[in-house]
Amino acid sequence: MIKSLHLKGFTLFHQAQLEFVPGINVIIGSNGTGKSHLLKLAYTASRWSQEMARRTAKQGTRPDKATLQKELGGKLIRIFRPDQLGRLTSRSPGRNRAEVGITFASRTKAGFAFSFATNSATEVSLDRTPTEFIEGGTVFLPTKEMLSMFPGFAELYDNVSIQVDETYADLCRALAQPLLRGPRFTEISRLLRPLEKVLGGSIRNEQGRFYLVQKGSGKFEISLVAEGFRKLGTIAYLLGNGVLSEQSVLFWDEPETNLNPAYMREIVKVIAEIAANGTQVFLATHSLFILREISLMESPASRRFFALSERSKDLSAEWDRRATLVSQGDSAEEIEPIAALEAEIEQNERFLSAST
Repeated sequence: MIKSLHLKGFTLFHQAQLEFVPGINVIIGSNGTGKSHLLKLAYTASRWSQEMARRTAKQGTRPDKATLQKELGGKLIRIFRPDQLGRLTSRSPGRNRAEVGITFASRTKAGFAFSFATNSATEVSLDRTPTEFIEGGTVFLPTKEMLSMFPGFAELYDNVSIQVDETYADLCRALAQPLLRGPRFTEISRLLRPLEKVLGGSIRNEQGRFYLVQKGSGKFEISLVAEGFRKLGTIAYLLGNGVLSEQSVLFWDEPETNLNPAYMREIVKVIAEIAANGTQVFLATHSLFILREISLMESPASRRFFALSERSKDLSAEWDRRATLVSQGDSAEEIEPIAALEAEIEQNERFLSAST
């Protein structure tokens, strides 16, 4: 599990130190403040470490530093899709350098730090090299669902140059794993029940295509199912095949997208159960409803909140005005107000006033 993330000169973050909890980490902010960048960076670091762990186990030897630097730089490029790595440095006059450091709660020796400059093409410099790697599963759920695009997508990504970031292909690889059987499936059935109640059935993979199977109604091609339900089906299937389990990490970008607000409370309950089961959760959201529900929920899962906001518009330098400030706390009340949320609250007040 990720314990902390240090950023200096990375995209919109001139300087930031984020401390995470093992449970639910909620990142909220207006458009253009870097929510997805933060999510993708943490995902890249975690996923790269797990990929290096699998390579080490398969080959029997640990990759050397040059290989580690090349693989980490390549993963950043495939996730963020910049023209070159240096484009991920903060945009300010002159030559700049991005510095990133990450620590893990359970594997202190797996922590590492890297940097790259404005003119870096494809490789990073490992300033602190990990002496071990983390295990478990890491999943990124992008704003677009992937169940309907699953057939052949990972193979297409691996063999053809397409301008899609690798979170989609990684997700397809996770979905390709078969469902658990026996006692292990029984253990996670309690997590599946509330999702399958909302879906009205279960998700099945038959010969590389996904279906929603409903009792009494038969099966429906996943492309005929509402997009919001496809997202819920993705979570259900990743629970069913064991990818989302103890010591895994889930990154979910805007879970509210294409989802009926009536189901949001149920989704928050499922997220809480997943976190209580041992999965570390990262959410990036615009939703005041989700923020409040996570604040109000009764769960043993720990919670931490991060608000991203632009610097003061009074600053003279244009590049500095585009930098992002990070406010963090263990409750929603501890973080700085977000303009988008204040607008939603103000609209609610106007609506109530107009109704009276």
